[in-house]
Amino acid sequence: MLKNILNTIRLYWRTEEIRKKVFFSLLVLIVFRVLASIPVVGIPAKALSQLFAGSNFGDLLSTISGGVLETASIAAIGLTPYINASVTIQLLTPVIPKLEELRKEGSNGRRIISLYTRLLTVPLAILQSFIIYSTLRGFNLMPVLDSMELLAMSATLTAGSIVIMWLGELLSESGLGNGSSFLIFLGILAGIPGALTGNLKFMDPTQKIIFVLLNLALVAVVVLISEAERRIKVQYSRRVRTGGSAESFIPLKLTQSGVMPVIFAISLLSFPELIGRFLLSRNINDTVNLYSTNVINFLSNPYVQNIGMFLLIISFSFFYVTVVFNTKEIAENLQKNGGFIQGIRPGSSTAKYLRSISFRLTAVGATILALLSVLPNVLLSFGLISQALITGTGLLIVIGVVLDMRRQVRSMAVVKDYGRYI
Repeated sequence: MLKNILNTIRLYWRTEEIRKKVFFSLLVLIVFRVLASIPVVGIPAKALSQLFAGSNFGDLLSTISGGVLETASIAAIGLTPYINASVTIQLLTPVIPKLEELRKEGSNGRRIISLYTRLLTVPLAILQSFIIYSTLRGFNLMPVLDSMELLAMSATLTAGSIVIMWLGELLSESGLGNGSSFLIFLGILAGIPGALTGNLKFMDPTQKIIFVLLNLALVAVVVLISEAERRIKVQYSRRVRTGGSAESFIPLKLTQSGVMPVIFAISLLSFPELIGRFLLSRNINDTVNLYSTNVINFLSNPYVQNIGMFLLIISFSFFYVTVVFNTKEIAENLQKNGGFIQGIRPGSSTAKYLRSISFRLTAVGATILALLSVLPNVLLSFGLISQALITGTGLLIVIGVVLDMRRQVRSMAVVKDYGRYI
């Protein structure tokens, strides 16, 4: 088995395109970690970690920032504004006719929507930098900055966020996997060695065995769910040279949206508490302080977080399938090419059939995805385990990104293999 794995790695490494993408991804990783080590002007090194100490909210916000929030570096807010902008644009697309038209225009329309997302990222990054300063200042975790110092701090954090967004887009084009997911993946991985050492250090042998087996079981289930798919057979009425009809299939994955619902859910769940902490730090009046405190306490409740995460992941999974998986377009393309699903009339009936299948698969896949995301937290809250290596959401993101990179590498290797016979 080990020999087969080594032979597979050797085969992949011989592919020039794969080597280039691996080296480029490593280069981006180095740049990302360098940015995460450069301190930002005006913010004390430990201020952000003190602000979110002992809070699950801090863990959520750190996850979508790329794991660099606590560093108080120029990359501190990381991908958070970009992800918030992506969520906003995705939610607005079905309700704004212009965006809906652009989405239907294909690659050119998607390019314009990506431009709108990048443009929206800039004001969101500026806003978040001011919120961070105001919140830290309100809790006396940093000194008062004059106008020029505040402008420099905001410009630095905003520029850092834009650079990381740019790195993510470069990764999507020239590296392995989805750029944003890959950077979040790197941030989560960076924290695993410390978490692993800290967990194993205080465990007895029995707890260590349970800890290892539980994490291996979770990994196995996530891989199984991520790779599961239903293949719908498609037949073509046009005769091929050998006679008969050609056949193919439409693969519908159990989790068609991948890890994006998890990332979007984290982003949406963390936003209200960030605003609540900001308002509380401003000490506007007793009423605002009371409501802000109630919001923070409510969202800090682990049961509320788990239920909120569960419902948001399911909601975003259905939203993603509704917006991205265009069954009408697939049915039209099948009909134009003489394809049909056995027992289903071409056209609108095929679109309805595909929509029904995709919704049923999403109902199962999204529920399992949501359960896996909150399972470690639930086990911890009931005392069934003492520690978790990473959060359920972190585990889903890590495995989802690894599987996505694996599929991309495999497809490039297959294309190279076919190229020898052309």
